[in-house]
Amino acid sequence: LPLRCSASEQKKMIAKRKQKSKMTTCDELMKRVEQTRMNLVERNKQAIQYFEDGQGYENGSKEIEFGTDRGQLQKERQAFQYFLAAAMLGHKDAMGIVGIYYSKGKGGVTRDDRKALDWYERGQAAGDSRSARNAALFHAQGRGGKYSDPEYAMRSLQQVYSVSLLISGQNISLSRVSDGLTFFEQAANAKNARAKSNLALIYESGKWGRHPDEVLALKYYREAADAGDAGGQCGLAWFYEKNKGGLWEAENLDSVKATDLARHYYRLAADQNHVFARESLMRLRK
Repeated sequence: LPLRCSASEQKKMIAKRKQKSKMTTCDELMKRVEQTRMNLVERNKQAIQYFEDGQGYENGSKEIEFGTDRGQLQKERQAFQYFLAAAMLGHKDAMGIVGIYYSKGKGGVTRDDRKALDWYERGQAAGDSRSARNAALFHAQGRGGKYSDPEYAMRSLQQVYSVSLLISGQNISLSRVSDGLTFFEQAANAKNARAKSNLALIYESGKWGRHPDEVLALKYYREAADAGDAGGQCGLAWFYEKNKGGLWEAENLDSVKATDLARHYYRLAADQNHVFARESLMRLRK
């Protein structure tokens, strides 16, 4: 400060410098905030692009020049790399798909239940319902290095379907694994298409102490499929392909017509990124 300034002038000059320093700091902070926001926007755009590229390779719209089997493996490998990149950038759907790749050992990836469960749980935390369902199944089956915990699995599934149940005015408390079927039945009555698909799977396989009932399974698969659920569409396609539940006889179908209908429903499910449906379409093309 100038030596000839009075004490009051020096105080004013010091106050001005402090004010200028605060303004500079505030401006820098706002610039950092804006830069962070732009980075997040760019990160999200990049994640979406990686996810879409992964879908492109997986469904065959992005071609790789090799023989059929080798080419398919190369596509899956390329798709996995993009899905993994998208997942690491926070894309919740990609997290669930990466979990599926590790769970099934797709695309040359070494099968690893621990890594699959890790990605399912990440997807669940990010709000992906498919990841939540798969994580619950892993807990129920004791996969991924976890002890079998069916009750934890059912509580997780209850959270997945809770919105539909609340809308219908129902409040279900699961205290036992045996409540699971009742839960799915009530969720299905609440017009939850995914619950209908799971209920169909229960009746088809005879889980939770139920005798297999393909007629009931067919009923719920069809209702779920009509509501646009990929699991229901894939299940209905499977029934058409394998003549389950007396479907061919009931609709007077021969194998050719039934296979055409199976392809139709597999294609609908595959368009929603249903992995088994995509694999089934590839199988039926051969």
